[in-house]
Amino acid sequence: MRTVQFQPQFSITFQAIEDNYYDYDGFVVIHGTDTMAYSASALSFMLANLGKPVVFTGSILPFGEPHSDARRNLIISILLAGLCSIPEVCIFFNERLLRGCRSVKVDSGSIAAFDSPNFPPLATLGVDIHFNEHLLLPPPKGRFHTHTEMESAILVVRLVPGFADLETLADTAVRGVVLLLYGTGNAPARKKNFVSWLKRLIDNGVAVIACSQCVRGT
Repeated sequence: MRTVQFQPQFSITFQAIEDNYYDYDGFVVIHGTDTMAYSASALSFMLANLGKPVVFTGSILPFGEPHSDARRNLIISILLAGLCSIPEVCIFFNERLLRGCRSVKVDSGSIAAFDSPNFPPLATLGVDIHFNEHLLLPPPKGRFHTHTEMESAILVVRLVPGFADLETLADTAVRGVVLLLYGTGNAPARKKNFVSWLKRLIDNGVAVIACSQCVRGT
């Protein structure tokens, strides 16, 4: 299977955690907000049997601004990573701790920039930190290890009414296709070329994953 190493800036984060895993109780990753959810999700699957917190955070307002959200986000993230037993990759932003692989950036103009529409927060910050204990992952039973390679030949297709013929997208180099479907997963099953395109992909051993375009629901 053709694979590719992560981009340099992401590789640095991953390598730092792997190299120092047994020397620290937790890790905080300061990250730009535009791609934070992607990085947190990727690390969730790359760091196998993770037994320590890895908390991503950042800010909407620059650190130098008097009313910046950066200081608070950073301080709380350090507390969570250093004092709490949260064996997974998370995002802390504003007042909530979210599971990394269930998070998405939903607002570019608010300090409440991230949400987890289909999964409750792991913790909410008020006067105290309130954890949803039943949602936290149990400590791993196996030894920590990493997955360093991921497939890059992935095609993401968002369906729109009246979409064109997709036959030309059935490139033999594609190893996986993610279909963003309508509603609960509806697709134009009567559209002949669409069905034949899917069949050809599957016959060629291409993984085809379907999910909803909707922000909430399944």
